[in-house]
Amino acid sequence: MENFNNKIKQIIPFLKSIDNKAYIFSRFISVSIKPLILFICLTFGFKEFGTVIAMVFLVSSVNMMLCSIPIFRDYFINSSNISPLKKRYFKNKYKSEIVILFLISLIFIIPINKFFENNLEIFICSLLIFSIDKIYDEIQRLLILKKDFNAWSTITNLKNLTLIIFLFNPIININIVYLGIIYFFINFFKLYSYVKFSFKFNLIKEIKKFSFSIWNNKKIYMMSYFLLFYSIGDKIFIGKTFKENLTEYIFLSNILSVPLLFIIFFYISRYKTEFVKNLISFNDVIFSKRFNYLLISIFFLVFVFVTFFHYLSLLNFSITSLISLSLIYIIQSYSLILDEIVYWKSFYKDFLFFEFSFFLLFLAVIFFITYASFTIDMFLLLLLLLFLFKFISKYLILVKKS
Repeated sequence: MENFNNKIKQIIPFLKSIDNKAYIFSRFISVSIKPLILFICLTFGFKEFGTVIAMVFLVSSVNMMLCSIPIFRDYFINSSNISPLKKRYFKNKYKSEIVILFLISLIFIIPINKFFENNLEIFICSLLIFSIDKIYDEIQRLLILKKDFNAWSTITNLKNLTLIIFLFNPIININIVYLGIIYFFINFFKLYSYVKFSFKFNLIKEIKKFSFSIWNNKKIYMMSYFLLFYSIGDKIFIGKTFKENLTEYIFLSNILSVPLLFIIFFYISRYKTEFVKNLISFNDVIFSKRFNYLLISIFFLVFVFVTFFHYLSLLNFSITSLISLSLIYIIQSYSLILDEIVYWKSFYKDFLFFEFSFFLLFLAVIFFITYASFTIDMFLLLLLLLFLFKFISKYLILVKKS
């Protein structure tokens, strides 16, 4: 008990910092706003709107996955380079690749919506929300690197809080497309103030350079895609096969992913430099009492909330599904740290075949469930076993290579 109290006392100076307060509040808004919107839909019976907005969130997330090529890797590694010339080169290269990738990503919206058989309203809203998500993602990443948490908090709060305007659709019956346009312009004008293009941009030339860069870094990009697919592949499957359960599933996933987001926000993001320089090992994290206390506390609160919500009879999920999904997110919490450590290792390419193998296994599970007409319970159980096996295998390989 005394040791626990000492750990709590170590956190107090952190909370007293003005910058950290803004950071904590903004992260809280980030993790709570989408579940809150879906919670309102489920509680007040906005089922049709809930399905629509859940699908819009899903399409944006899928496109973010497809366009999450880690073009920032070279720039991050060379951001502290003592040579101003090299630093400027990687900075301009990063900026041009951001523009090219954004333009390409807008095209992906069409086949994604076609895959989910969405109507025109969902297509337009997903395009608008994704555009803001992608612009924000690149700007916030640089602000985090510069440790400008006040500016980061400003754009983060605006982006998330303005999502509430979509609730005007079921409440006073305003067309969701109009709300999407309002959301887009409110955020775009703010984000645009952070956009600075102080370099010459030749589209054709930059596309050729971008293609060459993709080819040279194809292994790290492929591995990034595999990792991202594990985090969203289940939602794609639910959105395609069990669309009637999409609102509840996205809601549960957002709630259970809160501990994962805390790890990303308060650990991985804040110690990004240490991860890049390989100063943190997996054992440092897994045996850290402070890290585990925080993770267990957050998961406990999340479980209490999910249990309470389940007994209100607002979820169409069985106890078996809830337990399987909860265990999946516990495994993913530690997998996040493991993946981040491996990602910055010099031998990261050695894990490409490993990730590809489990990517194929993931697809095999999806096809098996689809053609065998199994339930969500069976899908989540198989997914749990797959993620557990993957985590243990990857850890053993890392230990052997280290």
